[in-house]
Amino acid sequence: MLSNLRVITVVLVSLLLPVELFSQMSFKKVEARTGYGRAEEGNKGKLMVSGDVIRFVNEKNERDEYFSIPSDAITEIFYSRNAGRRMKTAIIGGIVFLPLVFTGFMKGKKHYMTLSFDDGGDIVGAIEFKLDKKNYRGILRSIEQVSHTELVFDQEGIKDEEETVASRSGGQSNMAILDIKSEPNDAEIEIDGVFAGTTPRTKSLDPGEYKIKITRNGYKNWERKIKVAANEEFPLSVQLEKK
Repeated sequence: MLSNLRVITVVLVSLLLPVELFSQMSFKKVEARTGYGRAEEGNKGKLMVSGDVIRFVNEKNERDEYFSIPSDAITEIFYSRNAGRRMKTAIIGGIVFLPLVFTGFMKGKKHYMTLSFDDGGDIVGAIEFKLDKKNYRGILRSIEQVSHTELVFDQEGIKDEEETVASRSGGQSNMAILDIKSEPNDAEIEIDGVFAGTTPRTKSLDPGEYKIKITRNGYKNWERKIKVAANEEFPLSVQLEKK
């Protein structure tokens, strides 16, 4: 009887603890492409993502921290298949300039993420990471969730015919609005083979045809081609089937 009471007590205490204690995620095979804090270009390590802070640490020793950024200080999450599409933030005389665009492309299916951040004090700047193909979706999704910042995509330079550009150049006045929902939520979205966040999500697209893919662990993949017109509001509601 006493042992049962102890079990019940442990469960109740666990339920009362902050969610952040259970929500930290660790991602390996992350490489710093630009320097910040103690991190230098080429340093490889882990990204530790929680509700409060994003840490970049030594892959072999989590106590050896290169730097940490408060989650709520993230101002932009930028994803590209090309290194250097967002250069690190320039800080001149205390003035912070938006990240600049760099036109140097790299071949191959790579995954790069640039985090821009500003806490209103000393923690300000940007850093680019090279992500592993096996976990880049999880990294982008988790940082987007803890920072409450919507992912920005840049797909210029992709030459693979099977992965057409999901965000084509064009005027904003004729953009279509794609409203994507799924049951259950938090499913991964791919538009023309490019990771585009998780459900539910609203995306602005140029008029044209797109291949939409919705995936979630434990469920069958959902795929469909759609065609959107200028100024169209296109609702897309997906019921995923369990495997």
